[in-house]
Amino acid sequence: MELNLSRARHAISPMRTLSYLFITSVFFIGCNRLPVLTNLGGMNYTFLNQDSSAVSFPSAYRGKIVVMSFIYTHCPDMCPLTTNNMQHLQDSLASRKMSGVQFVTMTFDPHRDTPAVLKEYAEIRGISFAHWDFLSGSDANTDSVTYAVDVRYFPNDSTYSKDGKLSYYITHTDKCILIDREGRVRGEYSGSQLDFRSIIKNIEELE
Repeated sequence: MELNLSRARHAISPMRTLSYLFITSVFFIGCNRLPVLTNLGGMNYTFLNQDSSAVSFPSAYRGKIVVMSFIYTHCPDMCPLTTNNMQHLQDSLASRKMSGVQFVTMTFDPHRDTPAVLKEYAEIRGISFAHWDFLSGSDANTDSVTYAVDVRYFPNDSTYSKDGKLSYYITHTDKCILIDREGRVRGEYSGSQLDFRSIIKNIEELE
C-alpha cells in the first residue's frame, strides 16, 4: 500500500508542478498588463480643433495611442503646468523615437476657449499641431466626455468688470489620461505633477 501511495504521489507531482507554473506565469503576465479603467470606444461626440475642423471623439484617434489633458486657458496655475508637462513628455517620447503618440487637450471652458483662442494659446507656447489637437465643444459634449473619465469642474470666484464682462476661475480635477488604440483609458495621472517615468513606461507597454 505504501508503495502504491508513493507511486501515486510521484505521478501527481508533475501535474502540480505544471499547474503551479501556469498559475504563476498568468499572475506575472497579468501584473504587466495595464487595466482598462474606462472604455470610451462607444462614444461619438463632435468637437472643433484649433483650426475649427470637426473632430469625432474618440473615433478620430482610433488606432493611435493618445495622451489627453484637460485645461482652460484662463487658468492661473495647474493648467499651464499641465500643458508644459505635455510638451516635455512629447519631447521625451521623441528622444526615445516614440513620436507617433497623439496628444489631445480638451477645454472645459468652451464659451471662452474658442478654437481661435486655443490656437493662440498653443502657438504662444511653440506647440506643433502635427500630433496635437486642442478641442472645444458644446457644454453637453464636454460634460459627457469629462464625466466619463471622472474629470470634474465648476466655476467660482466670478466677477464682472466695469464694462460688464464676466470673469471667473474654474475649480477642476488635475488629471491627464492615457488612451489605447481601441479608445480605452489605461492610465490616469496628475497633469500638473506628471510622473514622467510612469507614463512613459505605460506608453511602452501599449506599443
